[in-house]
Amino acid sequence: MDPIIRICSAVGIALACSPVAALAKRDAPSALSAYVQGRMADASGQEAQAVSAYEAALTADPASLPVAIRAYRQAVEGGNKALALRAARALDAQKALPPDGLLLLISESFAKADWTGAELQIDRMEEAGTFAFLTPVLRAWLTLGAGRGDPLGPLSVRSGDGLSATYAQEHRGILLLATKQIEGGVTAIGAVRAAGLGDNRTLQLRLSAAQRLVELGDRSAALKMLNGEDRLMSLARDQVAAGKPIANSVTRPATGMAMLLARVSNDLIRDNASPVSVTLARLATFADPTFVPASLVLARALGGVSDADGALAALALTKPNAVTAALAQELRFDLMITGERFEAALAMAKARAAAPGATAYDTARVGEILAKMNQPSQAANAYARAIDLMAGPGKDQPVPWNLWLLLGREHDLAKDWAQAKPALMRAVELGPDEPSALNHLGYSMLVNGESLIEATRLIEKASRLRPGDAAIADSLGLALLKAGNVEKAIPILERAAQTEPAVAEIGEHLGDAYWAAGRRVDARYAWSAALIQSDGDDATRIAGKIDVGPQ
Repeated sequence: MDPIIRICSAVGIALACSPVAALAKRDAPSALSAYVQGRMADASGQEAQAVSAYEAALTADPASLPVAIRAYRQAVEGGNKALALRAARALDAQKALPPDGLLLLISESFAKADWTGAELQIDRMEEAGTFAFLTPVLRAWLTLGAGRGDPLGPLSVRSGDGLSATYAQEHRGILLLATKQIEGGVTAIGAVRAAGLGDNRTLQLRLSAAQRLVELGDRSAALKMLNGEDRLMSLARDQVAAGKPIANSVTRPATGMAMLLARVSNDLIRDNASPVSVTLARLATFADPTFVPASLVLARALGGVSDADGALAALALTKPNAVTAALAQELRFDLMITGERFEAALAMAKARAAAPGATAYDTARVGEILAKMNQPSQAANAYARAIDLMAGPGKDQPVPWNLWLLLGREHDLAKDWAQAKPALMRAVELGPDEPSALNHLGYSMLVNGESLIEATRLIEKASRLRPGDAAIADSLGLALLKAGNVEKAIPILERAAQTEPAVAEIGEHLGDAYWAAGRRVDARYAWSAALIQSDGDDATRIAGKIDVGPQ
């Protein structure tokens, strides 16, 4: 066997077999050593050491393709823009630049006001296709930066062009405000909101637009942009009234690009957080490190791929104003809960609830965390305090239906039906067309021996409002089973079990229905599947059914 092939096999890494004659170079051993150290650090989760090692390897052997690829990916992941750029240029020289690398090069051209270079890179990106849907917005910001005419021209995208049209519509309003066209900008952003995306998805758009309106001297228009009853909008209006900043104003190409990439990353997170969403969020922070929303999205993206430590670190680097600080704090709570750091989250929530100016929502957050910690009685107490803060003596703030639902749910989990029932009934009274409230009350009535007719009526209404929901289908199947309509209950419960096979409760009810129909083998099979997902008293009960049937 050829000794070169034996060496490559023994090393087991692509660098050793690179067509570039790396090992013939004087500094090749140090490059190889650094590369191996980077791989080892990478594998063991030592991000900083990996970045440092890859940087050394790239310095020692800039022509090595494997080194450049690893250095680029690790630099983007670790937030090292300088190394990412070096690696990207090395890859580009070898015609091996990944599609997201073009975004990095464009952002660098924007930062340096190199409009000719930016245009060449955008042309390449459009030709490559992967991120071609971003080119209309990028060309618009390029036009603004270069002063080459009307920046709105590139945004003339047909409505049928999907993502391109969506992002173009959003940036139209921002670009109009950037060029001091207040009326047109307000109208354009109003059209985005009217398109039905929802205020949560247009939150940053509204905040940035409002900040720009304040800078242009139209505080009244800014306040209208921030209409809404939620806590964040109220805080934003208070800050505007006090003459304090609420967001980054988007007037420069670099910031416009950061806003665009952060928005795309956020959309990906909603569908399914992935390394791509992390990469785009990181590139948004590279485009404009001062654009706080990019750091918030990066934290969300990292949390979505189970990197809670990285997400919290990203939040720690932000320098937010009062509004984005509130967003960051909510995200920090979510990350702590996702990472099951319940004690730390609870301590933070309690401190916030006890602080001057705390609201009912701060107390409700305490209840939320206690519920996650499986402490239903304490969670119910926190939700009750939140309701008192809203509607207690001398208060006239309306209590939302879902807060009553949360209170009722926790009392129900604590086996306190006497207190759960009126809370759940109040939730249905305030939200008569809310499937969650209807179903929870109906199901709880079934298991607590309340009126079968009324419980079934509530569940059937929930089912009509939200057909296909597995939890509601389970409730409906149980109601039919209790009414003796076994043949009708079975197919409904089967569909629910197919939709949510890991929910033990649904499997148990399906087994009960099979048993009632005389299908003993099917019943034990369904219960056995449910037993796998159960523990404690539930597991004991289901095991008993497998042995001797329902008692």
